[in-house]
Amino acid sequence: MPLRVVHCPFCGARQVAQAPVLEKTIAPPPVPRMPPPVPVAPPIPQPAAAPAPQPVPPSPPPPPAPAAPAKAPPAKPATRGSVPPPRPPVRLRTWIAAAVVLTGIWFFNKPADKPASVGEQVEAATALAAQCDLDGARSALAVLKSAKAPAAQIKRLQASITKSAATCDKQQQRAQAWLALQGSVNQALDAGKPDVAATRLAVYVKRWGDDPDTLELDARVKVAQASAQLDLADVCLARSDRVCLENSLIAAERYKRPELAARTQTLRTALSQLLEHSLLDAAPVQGQ
Repeated sequence: MPLRVVHCPFCGARQVAQAPVLEKTIAPPPVPRMPPPVPVAPPIPQPAAAPAPQPVPPSPPPPPAPAAPAKAPPAKPATRGSVPPPRPPVRLRTWIAAAVVLTGIWFFNKPADKPASVGEQVEAATALAAQCDLDGARSALAVLKSAKAPAAQIKRLQASITKSAATCDKQQQRAQAWLALQGSVNQALDAGKPDVAATRLAVYVKRWGDDPDTLELDARVKVAQASAQLDLADVCLARSDRVCLENSLIAAERYKRPELAARTQTLRTALSQLLEHSLLDAAPVQGQ
């Protein structure tokens, strides 16, 4: 035959061995190859007299046996690392901590209280003016004017600011005069001139009036004046001048300073002794 056949067209014998059936394996796809050249057999001479036999039609080839279904490769198990671990449940203490934090935030950022009424704003500004915070009071007045507050409230606040301004100005002048007085009085006391210090203090009190500070300074000045009189009494005692000693003691006792009571009593005793000596010395003269 010129071509390669599976079955012989004359006898029907199979010319090609049946391919083995592969089980449980998947054959790779066949690689196309060029079929090898089939050798051509030379024609067989037939006798001329004999008629050519009619070719027998080839029998249909048997249907190929169905190939066994290939088994699918087993699925690989999923890798554990690719699946995220389950999240642990939120604990109760976490909820409590979150509630505490939110409560604190609410307390710090809670809405402001309702705005104060016009009357409350006027009272607050009046208190500032009374404390000599005139800038704060004037700022509150400007806010009320911009908010178109009632004219009566604005007029009331203006009157309070005007009155407080005069009072605060007087207090400021008094404070400045007090600082100057302290310096001058201390200078006079250090120089041993308590009377000059007393005169300066009296001028200040006449203009500005007494207060706890002036009373304390007056006590210091009177102690200095009484001490000066007692010093003079010591000099009189050293001279045995009874009249001078008595006058100095009277002047010192006039200030009524309890701080000098012990010293005054000592000098008073010395005066009594001096008087006794004077009387004893004068007694013989009177007898003669």
